[in-house]
Amino acid sequence: MMTRLVLVHGRGQGESSSELLREQWLDALNRGLAAAERQSMDPSIDIRVPFYGKLLDQLVASLPAPGKVAAMGAAGRVDRFEGELILELAARAGITDDEIAAEVQDEAVPRSPENWAWVHAAGRVLSRRVPGLGEALLSRLVPDVRAYLTLAHITGAVNECVSAELDATPAVVVGHSLGSIVAYLVLTQRGDAVTVPLLATVGSPLGIDVVKKKLPPPLGRPPGVTRWLNAADKRDPVALFPRLGKDVFPADIENLDDLRNPDDNPHGIDGYLSDPRVALRIAEALDP
Repeated sequence: MMTRLVLVHGRGQGESSSELLREQWLDALNRGLAAAERQSMDPSIDIRVPFYGKLLDQLVASLPAPGKVAAMGAAGRVDRFEGELILELAARAGITDDEIAAEVQDEAVPRSPENWAWVHAAGRVLSRRVPGLGEALLSRLVPDVRAYLTLAHITGAVNECVSAELDATPAVVVGHSLGSIVAYLVLTQRGDAVTVPLLATVGSPLGIDVVKKKLPPPLGRPPGVTRWLNAADKRDPVALFPRLGKDVFPADIENLDDLRNPDDNPHGIDGYLSDPRVALRIAEALDP
């Protein structure tokens, strides 16, 4: 039985389509294989791209009171998930409380993930400090991730879209960014009902504490997954923990944390899949 390739995209793809993403990802994979002196992907391979981008955008937009994002500096109450995520992003970027306090210009402000002034200030410093994590990315990443991880109807709708492409056919699953969280949750839920020779997570936020708290315990490699590859560029602002080692995520995971993606987009899927090592591992899992 031929192994299927399932590509799980990240957030911000509402204006794209399954066909466009398939073309983009396959082109990057083939460039990676060429760099590894390997033939291009077999055109007969069954490639599935479950497209949930527009659905996710619509569901988030329909929320009665979508949260304000810290980096945008809007007044209002920040929910604790957003606050914890922004502050963890800032801490991983080396931003100190003193720097945040200088941005707030009020040392009496409570230093709490639930205090909007403190969190918004941290988000503004973070937007200036970290290349590739401007306010546009931050303002979209946080509400999407929060909504997916905390609202059952959104989690269920997205997971159902991805799960529909997994059946008795063995499948190599590649998840990028938020898609790595989606892939992990779907494969965990499906258990040993699916056969996955390789799970590849790229540019993944799975190591972030506030994300891990929203995943069902116990954390670990999904039962149907034989091998897990995690790849990250250390400059990727979303992959805050480039290595998903056992001290970060309790599973046996092969980590490639020395990728060098394009300087203008260290989080982009193109750089990840065109890396010859990543492309080669995916191809070998499809044709062992």
